[in-house]
Amino acid sequence: MERKVFKPRRATRALLAVTAAALIGTAFTGCSASASDTTAKGGIQPLTMYNDNPQWKDGFVKAGDEIAKTTGYSLNPIALPSTANYTQTVLSSLPTNKSGDIIKWWSGKMLQGLAATGQLQDLTKQWDDAVKAGQISNDLRPYYSYKGKVYAVPFVQSYWVTFYSKTAFQKAGISAPPTTWSELESDLGKLKGAGYQFCTGQSEGWPSFVPFQMFVGAVSPDFYTNLTDNKASFDAPEVKQALTTWQKWIKNGWTTSADTKTFDCPAAMKAGKVAMVPMGTWANGLFKTAGLTDSEYGAFLTPSMTDGQAPGVFLEGGAIAVPKNAPHKAGALKAIAAWLTAPVQSIWSGYIGDSSPNPQVVATDAVIKSVASQVASEKPTILNRYYESLPPKLVQSTISTLGGFMVDPSNPDKTMSDLKNQAKTEWAAWDKNPSIG
Repeated sequence: MERKVFKPRRATRALLAVTAAALIGTAFTGCSASASDTTAKGGIQPLTMYNDNPQWKDGFVKAGDEIAKTTGYSLNPIALPSTANYTQTVLSSLPTNKSGDIIKWWSGKMLQGLAATGQLQDLTKQWDDAVKAGQISNDLRPYYSYKGKVYAVPFVQSYWVTFYSKTAFQKAGISAPPTTWSELESDLGKLKGAGYQFCTGQSEGWPSFVPFQMFVGAVSPDFYTNLTDNKASFDAPEVKQALTTWQKWIKNGWTTSADTKTFDCPAAMKAGKVAMVPMGTWANGLFKTAGLTDSEYGAFLTPSMTDGQAPGVFLEGGAIAVPKNAPHKAGALKAIAAWLTAPVQSIWSGYIGDSSPNPQVVATDAVIKSVASQVASEKPTILNRYYESLPPKLVQSTISTLGGFMVDPSNPDKTMSDLKNQAKTEWAAWDKNPSIG
């Protein structure tokens, strides 16, 4: 990202806490209703929900309206679109009484780092109740726990896939999505000749990890797991293969420029400029918002580089949590429990066009049903997304390095060396103190 948001200087940490109210007031200006607009109307009490997804404001409101039917509490979404600024603002506000009632966050080590600050409410009871009600699989518990307690519930359940333009494929003479790596690269060449590219970029900061995780996972799902568990090194041959493949794609002109905005990719597909976009299925609704119909686009599981090897597919769950200092904490706990119920999940997953962590909610969207069918038939290795798999400070430093590689891919060895050094430093720091506060 643009800066390392998890390292506030000691001299300024107290100042950040003192000025958090001002940060919240200014950072979220114009994004939604104000943080102070929490007056109950008609017996319904709005809960402030901080997030970095302004594109889903209406979905939050609709889900909140359903939550209100059983709890008396609705959702007042307050968004800051810059992930880096959003993260810093949340960290600054948590120790104060301006922490919000509910915060959108990330699972895995990102959540563990936040829970280690001691500023999140224990949600173990809400989780256990949801498991007993069949609203969530307890297999997900490790991704939402820290030291044996649960501190968040899933925000989404998304597979990272490659969305593709059926129109572009047809114009390039491609009859079906690729099922092997050689077919994928052959298709990229045909698509470039027809005027289309593979959409990647790092303008927003965080998306620079997307191609990296895709290439490493395609080289070897097992190696990817070892890498993110600190059991393999960033200077291993598998990383070299991933970076040189990425380098080739960039040099061949198969990918869009580094300054591309990820959230512009669906519209670029509609405009006939890109043919493929690697994104989580949470983005499915964005393609429909861009004007694409089910007959114009689809999605496929990115093939493995090794023929006969099952593909690796990244799963993203996100997280929603309750700050210990939430102004309406009792209501927030009720809303968290209601979030996982089928009526609320049907509205929410239907709005974003994705699957739900609640197995009782069946996807109706044609693209998502196709992805589910592919997962069932291809039996891919399920991997945790890069952003949630590593210590947060390591994620931030490597994202910056990978963004630099996307701009200038001329020296994979230097990139590998930088990543290795960052991993050595940040894993040691994580083992000593995982708190990101």
